[in-house]
Amino acid sequence: MARVLLTGATGLIGRATAAALTKAGHEVVTLGRNPASDIPCDLLDPDATTKALETARASHLVHLAWHDGPRDRWTSGANLDWMAATLHLVRGFARAGGQRAVCAGSCAEYDWSVAELTETSPLQPRTLYGAAKAGTGLALCKGQDALGLSLVWARIFFVYGSGEPPGRLLGDLISNLRAGQPVDCTDGLQERDFLHVDDLARALLRLLETDVTGAVNVASGTAIPVRDLIEEVANQMHHPDLIRLGAIARRPDDPDRLAADVTRLRDEAGFAPHHDIVSGVAWILGAKKEPG
Repeated sequence: MARVLLTGATGLIGRATAAALTKAGHEVVTLGRNPASDIPCDLLDPDATTKALETARASHLVHLAWHDGPRDRWTSGANLDWMAATLHLVRGFARAGGQRAVCAGSCAEYDWSVAELTETSPLQPRTLYGAAKAGTGLALCKGQDALGLSLVWARIFFVYGSGEPPGRLLGDLISNLRAGQPVDCTDGLQERDFLHVDDLARALLRLLETDVTGAVNVASGTAIPVRDLIEEVANQMHHPDLIRLGAIARRPDDPDRLAADVTRLRDEAGFAPHHDIVSGVAWILGAKKEPG
């Protein structure tokens, strides 16, 4: 089993990933600003990061940390800081003897006018966030041989799970329905590929344990209308009457369909999701419905 350095361990994806790594028998060392981290460190401080990597002595890295402000995630200049911090982190990890890295990219890197996205689809990000992720991923994937390590750039699509922060679809939806408040939504006809966070964590684990390299789409492989997720939550919470589809106009630039080709993830990493939308929502709401 490997000694795995994990950043972003307190976030939605990080919590699930820490649990998946531990369950698989890996030794997990968390690194981040949280005082409860195994190695407290501000990743935006290059000197502190270098010292932390020397302390960690990890053979494997799962890097999830990035600026995730609910209001300025897409536009903040902090995305450039995290681009530089990620490049420094991975280079330092390699110098410290690291062998294998999985880093979190995003579907926001792609040209969203393309409905079916493969790893070779054009990169034409609409936001600073997407551009920073794309630039970082391209550099690391091309540079892994020079660094002397193997690296996966995991382009994550749309994740959902328990404990989502405010401003995310599922978390806001559940909190409003629990309060008995009407929920205004768009028509919900736009199609997205949703993956339960526990399945996402399993996918990252599989990528870490295999020899796949380069960019890999991480998604379920099934795109559904957003309204299907909304209505599933409302039905399981017994409040379909509170959903107001079409009450909010969709943004003009909102893509009709964003679907992931997951051939590499399925065939090369051997991953298949456990949850569909029904079982995933039930798990989040506490019904613990096992996948069919």
